[in-house]
Amino acid sequence: MLYYELVFGMLFLPLIMIIYQIFPKRFRWVFLLVASVGYYFSFSLKLFIFLILATGITYSVGLILEKVSKERKDSLSLLKKDKNASKEEKAAIKAKFQRRSRLILVVGILLSLSSLLYLKYYNFFAENINLLAGAAEDSPVLPAKALALPLGISFYTMQAISYMADVYWGKFEAQRNPFKLLLFLSFFPTIIEGPIALYADMKDKLYVGEAIDPDNVIKGYTRFIWGVSKKLVIADRLNPAVVYLFDPANKTKGLEVIVAAVLFTVMEYMDFSGCMDMVIGIAMIFGIQLPENFRQPFLARNASEFWRRWHISLGVWFKTYIFYPVSMSSLAKKWNKFARGKVNKHMTMVVASAMALLPVWLCNGLWHGPKWTYIFYGVFYFVVILLEVLLEPVGDKLLALLHTSKENKVVNVIRILKTWIIIFAGELFFEADSLTEGFRMVRDIGKGFKLSILWNGTALEWGLDKYDWAVVAFALVIVIIVNIIREKDVDVTGALLRRPLPVRWGLVLSLLLVLTIFGCYGPGFEEVDLIYAGF
Repeated sequence: MLYYELVFGMLFLPLIMIIYQIFPKRFRWVFLLVASVGYYFSFSLKLFIFLILATGITYSVGLILEKVSKERKDSLSLLKKDKNASKEEKAAIKAKFQRRSRLILVVGILLSLSSLLYLKYYNFFAENINLLAGAAEDSPVLPAKALALPLGISFYTMQAISYMADVYWGKFEAQRNPFKLLLFLSFFPTIIEGPIALYADMKDKLYVGEAIDPDNVIKGYTRFIWGVSKKLVIADRLNPAVVYLFDPANKTKGLEVIVAAVLFTVMEYMDFSGCMDMVIGIAMIFGIQLPENFRQPFLARNASEFWRRWHISLGVWFKTYIFYPVSMSSLAKKWNKFARGKVNKHMTMVVASAMALLPVWLCNGLWHGPKWTYIFYGVFYFVVILLEVLLEPVGDKLLALLHTSKENKVVNVIRILKTWIIIFAGELFFEADSLTEGFRMVRDIGKGFKLSILWNGTALEWGLDKYDWAVVAFALVIVIIVNIIREKDVDVTGALLRRPLPVRWGLVLSLLLVLTIFGCYGPGFEEVDLIYAGF
């Protein structure tokens, strides 16, 4: 029962809303937990044990970390009362408890990652170890295993790690109710594709149990239906063309390669951002604000900005829990100390950035899945972003020579178009069947390059007819207009709520009508799984 299915939006969600509203305020979070567990069970009953295991580890580590922190404070308080205590003694106590807390956190993170690494990556590493060892297929060093991947394991594992790290840093007190922590990790709108929510942002709303506000219902359902429309009207309709163009058997070449990269990027964006609209809308109904995961990413002027606008919650997670810790690590400090007076400031910063960015982008690639194309995708952005940092002074000097600036409208357009090339190139390898196929497609761009394929009927061989292309084009224009309005900081939903009640509900019903007429479902259409649900 996925978010975009009729039974979810018209039966499951309204039923949850009614029962939630009936429950006493202080028990509403309990019902949300029951609904979340029930939703998880609808996909897999057996694999729920992994979510329980993750919750148990996260809960225990949080309490232990808090206990150690309290012992540290008590020890320092006693030492303060001792007038003969030296600074060295205080430093020794701080270091002792710091080592203990860090060890507990590391153990907690490793335990949390163990299930994910085994279930998601075992076969990938086994395959590559067997290749390196030259093992025959009938006698592998590490045999392949049939492993089932629990729903949302990548997302709830990252939330669990962020929770433990934040308790370690003292951002909030550890949750003493394990069932409340289970709700945080399993909240049904976020369990499939995120966004990756932080406990600090969720704890004040998730357990309050405020009554459902009619305005929130309109806002939430409008956002929900908007997201379903992006998926069913655009993403799913483009799927046959994407499948055809990326099929190695079809040997896509020439302009088709560029079209393949563009169509997949559009499809992925509409699928993933559409899902985010759905889950943010669902949470909004219950008065819970989830973090935005997209902010008009195709208006970014460089790769770094693109990742501040695309899958924002993942980027924030990597920045907070990998980039910053590495930036403040002893290795980074040693480099800065060594480079002082020997290397110019810009190159010092470039090397320091490389140290912190490399693990971020390797993890980003691996997070998407056990494929070399995903790892290459991460390394690709590492190289591109590092080059942007390295060449920034050159770009500034060039703009100065031209007597212009980055804020110039023409310069902005050029920078955006340059970023599109980076985005499409990355997505080409992201979706390619293999690295070999990805490089083959890039190499064959120059073979039989013909613009005429866009109008001579070739596009009708990719699984879409003229009606499909027209619907996609019209829907894309609407999405682009809405995104431009949002880029100007106009609250589209807020503007809707200021309209009379008939207008508000009229828009909701209009969206439903559009979805009913143009959505991809029923005979002749294949259901397309949510892309990021597999990550």
